[in-house]
Amino acid sequence: MNKSELVDRIAGRMGVPRGDAASTLDLVLECIIEGLNEDGRVKISGFGSFVKRHRNERKGFKPTTGEPIRIPASNTCGFKAAPALRERIDSVRVPGQLEHKPAGRQSATPPGRR
Repeated sequence: MNKSELVDRIAGRMGVPRGDAASTLDLVLECIIEGLNEDGRVKISGFGSFVKRHRNERKGFKPTTGEPIRIPASNTCGFKAAPALRERIDSVRVPGQLEHKPAGRQSATPPGRR
């Protein structure tokens, strides 16, 4: 689902024009961003927590050439789902949905960088 589809769903459920639903969603997202900038965390009970995270400067590689590069420090956002949200997600299985690979089969190192 993308933002446009989410706006359509909100408008349908609230019985309001699409523009009002879009404005409401934009306002909610803006408030979450402000909360992250002011407090570093936004907790929505029953849904989850958004957390501002700092990434230190690190070394990386250009994918096309393999040339080493410096990736500057930056801030990013993390999200941790609340137990109630995880339960609701786990209870719904979509036919044909791919299952996650067992942890032992995943590699932390990208192919070709071993």
